[in-house]
Amino acid sequence: MYTREHFSLPLPAMCAFVRAKSFGVLATHHAGEIFTSPLPVDLRSDEDGELFVAGHVARANDMSEVFGTGAPATITVLGPDTYVPAEWFGTRSRIPTWLYCAVEIRGRLELSDAPRTRADVELMIDRLQRRAVEGPPWSLDEIPANLSEGYLKGIVGFRLRDLRLTSCFRLNQRKGGTDTLAEALRSDADSAVRELARLVLEPPTTTGGGCPAS
Repeated sequence: MYTREHFSLPLPAMCAFVRAKSFGVLATHHAGEIFTSPLPVDLRSDEDGELFVAGHVARANDMSEVFGTGAPATITVLGPDTYVPAEWFGTRSRIPTWLYCAVEIRGRLELSDAPRTRADVELMIDRLQRRAVEGPPWSLDEIPANLSEGYLKGIVGFRLRDLRLTSCFRLNQRKGGTDTLAEALRSDADSAVRELARLVLEPPTTTGGGCPAS
């Protein structure tokens, strides 16, 4: 993914963004074919502190046949975005542009066996469930065994290893008119565009260290 230094985030901020969104588009290629799948993204660290992404697709998805090949793949995680007319800068002498937030995760696909797939699914559900609702965690054990077994047989798990993260947060950095732009963004009916107002005024700048364990 093309980016520039002043649009790039340090690793901890990229990890925080990916974990907050937890959804992206996996893309890979094999035998002359390009495959893409939107899916949940679970960015974690193993016992050695190495980052990886755990995920799964439907067994009927042709992409599942690629997981065991060790093929390179990317996951793109997108945040809020919007077109910005010149008027939002308070002058028509500015060129209209687009604001957006994106993190690209590059790595190598690794097929997960059935036990690891179940463990990864349970960990992801637990993390997302705790974030979504209060109360005890939800488990696959709460549903009849035939339902959970049928669900697990219908998916194929993978891990994306040897990760390289790149970011592009295009938020009007190094340009004027930020306050006027933020005011225009805050007045938009779309809550995602209003979120950009906060990011324009306070771009993510977390520094130091590697990606914290989840």
